[in-house]
Amino acid sequence: MSHGEEKKYLQIAVCLPVNGTFTYSATGARADEAEAGKRAVVSFSKRKVIGYILKVIPPEDRKGIKDIVSVLDTLSLFPQDMVPFFEWLSSYYRYPIGLVVKAALPTGLNVAARGGQERLDKAWQDRVGLLERVFVAIKNNPAIEGSLSERKEGLSLSGEAEAARRLLIQGGKTAKNESAFLELVYTKGEIPLSEIAGRFSNGRYLVDKWVKKGVLEKLPRPVVRDLAGEDIFLSPEPPPLNPMQKDILTVIEGAIGQNRYRTFLLHGVTGSGKTEVYFHAVRAAIRLGKQSIIMVPEIALTISLASLFKARLKERVAVLHSALSQGQRYEQWISIARGETDVVIGARSALFAPLPRLGLVILDEEHDASYKQEEKFRYQARDAAVMRSKLVNAAVILGSGTPSVQSYRNAVSGKYGLLSMPERIGKKKPPQISVINMTECEETKNGEGVLSRPLQEAIGENLAKGEQTILFLNRRGFSTLYLCTFCGKTIRCPNCDLCLTYHKERDTLLCHYCGFKIQPPTRCPSCGRERLKPLGFGTERVVYTLLEIFPKARVERMDRDAMRHKGEVQQVLKRFLHRETDILVGTQMVTKGHDFPNVTLVGVISADLSLNWPDFRAGETTFQLLSQVAGRTGRGASPGKVIIQTYNPSHYAICAARDHDYEGFFSREIELRRELNYPPFSSMVNLRFLGNSKSRTEQIAEQMKIRISRILKERQTNKRDIEVLGPVEAPIAKIKGKHRQQILIKSRRPSSLNQFLNELDRVSPQIIGASGVRLIIDVDPYQMV
Repeated sequence: MSHGEEKKYLQIAVCLPVNGTFTYSATGARADEAEAGKRAVVSFSKRKVIGYILKVIPPEDRKGIKDIVSVLDTLSLFPQDMVPFFEWLSSYYRYPIGLVVKAALPTGLNVAARGGQERLDKAWQDRVGLLERVFVAIKNNPAIEGSLSERKEGLSLSGEAEAARRLLIQGGKTAKNESAFLELVYTKGEIPLSEIAGRFSNGRYLVDKWVKKGVLEKLPRPVVRDLAGEDIFLSPEPPPLNPMQKDILTVIEGAIGQNRYRTFLLHGVTGSGKTEVYFHAVRAAIRLGKQSIIMVPEIALTISLASLFKARLKERVAVLHSALSQGQRYEQWISIARGETDVVIGARSALFAPLPRLGLVILDEEHDASYKQEEKFRYQARDAAVMRSKLVNAAVILGSGTPSVQSYRNAVSGKYGLLSMPERIGKKKPPQISVINMTECEETKNGEGVLSRPLQEAIGENLAKGEQTILFLNRRGFSTLYLCTFCGKTIRCPNCDLCLTYHKERDTLLCHYCGFKIQPPTRCPSCGRERLKPLGFGTERVVYTLLEIFPKARVERMDRDAMRHKGEVQQVLKRFLHRETDILVGTQMVTKGHDFPNVTLVGVISADLSLNWPDFRAGETTFQLLSQVAGRTGRGASPGKVIIQTYNPSHYAICAARDHDYEGFFSREIELRRELNYPPFSSMVNLRFLGNSKSRTEQIAEQMKIRISRILKERQTNKRDIEVLGPVEAPIAKIKGKHRQQILIKSRRPSSLNQFLNELDRVSPQIIGASGVRLIIDVDPYQMV
């Protein structure tokens, strides 16, 4: 067979909800182009779809293998060593491998293949076009040869101004800013048109004028945008490491240098200097020719951390997170795939960065529930990061001041290395924490139960001293209920089994799950009386209360309602850092990773919200939230103070947070988990059933339970191996119009659970069929509601 007739056989995962991979062939020129990591158009079930080339495989001795239609990429979008990782993700989280790869790649790459090759080519060219920016450059023109030769010899600033002056004389009549414009172009040599337009109100006119004269030209150039933004949080200069940081870094550097997999739990209290350990570990990896991934739970933290690393490592830092536009995400991805990056910083999706020399993965705030994806591909980024690192012999750092129970148990059992940083930088004392028992606290005249008297007084003292306060309440809106005081009925969402939340600024009743909203009615829909009243409170109500009590205070709110537009989070944080805000009120967004030296008071409005959540992790979540938000205070020269309002002051999670006692919390929590056979003593899967009909959804869930019982009986499975709870109605019985049932499965042996799920995959289509009920298999579930 001649070179032009060369044939390759390819293992391809199609971008469809089907399990497994498929074999295709590529002939001639397409065989030369076909490589692992590229996308191909293939025929599948009488239509053309996109597939991902996972491997080039040995020839198969069978007929009927189809040729691919085309190869879409000139550059591999992911390295070969990521394929085993994709295969593990698909197998463990029970999700089709083609959709796993689709979720990993930048949004916008996976254009629909319907409409033929011409449409695909156009879509691809449009995507490539996102890289192009129009630049303005000095044109090589004999008329200005003298000026150009001067420039080549290193034209001084005054020389550039003189060159601009000579050109103005040649140009005749001058316009506003024209001299400064020409001097800028001469200084830069090549400059983005967008920058010129931003500097000069008539910039585009001036460019067109001098393009016509043959002095300048407009041309497209590929460019990767700087997504780090300005650094408003941390100094770019690395401070000297203390002995504790140096010792920990030595251990980490040893693991990276040995090219072997090792996971470390870095248990460092808030303010202990974990970020500097991360930076020096990344720099050590770079020296050894390795690449790194750093993951943080919040996009706002991504921007801050990327700013710091870019200031220190210059251009070889890429950013990946879901808030980027399609073009931005694509640019970053291609830059990474081309090998132009040493470190990738981002939220959950940074896990999939196509780094072929991965040597280090860091997860900051590893305990955070945000690392669990809750839609479609439901993976846990922390656990998946550990597996990716294991597959390529990379080191892992899981950092937290309040580690997850699972990770800490892995560390104390020896599965992970435990690295401890129990003291703040400079040996600053942890904040003093007071717990206010709200059952004994009289409602104040202005506070109406929102702010206790001690918290009000502490805020007043802070304002008098010119120091700042953070107030944390993990609930949005003004009032959580809109209730009729005559019949006792509440205004509820028609799509969800939830009460609507009242938002005063928009004068709207809103469902935070489906987005349904209405104007508040004047009469009760149930009894017709004009007795409707808002009850309960959220962050919006806290702000109103503060302004009533402290009318001169500068108060801002940070939650998803207030931060609806791009860049608003950064602007609020910037104003707070620059002391333009006295009091910052917010949800979980204010608890994570921020460093504000002038914050000396933190108030927790209601510690019981997370404590009363129907989830076995409720105690863990409460301890973590309280400890994390407490860590935002006392980071500067002045000591910090924390006031926690609660109706459960004796709960072990609240007492442990008050006493800064992680070990005490862990000892109590781990025994409760052991008694109830919850993780980390078991693996869990939640089978969720969603349907339009409540009775049909219940019926299908019952049929599944019967089939599960039969499978376990046939396998003679010990109850301690597989435990089945349910079916029961989900804690929130209806969301977005779908009725919800669930079956919880626990197993002490992961291998037994995996075998059981394989059986379930085989029989579930027979039960679900055309019932109109959807089954979701959520492995290692976090949201139990």
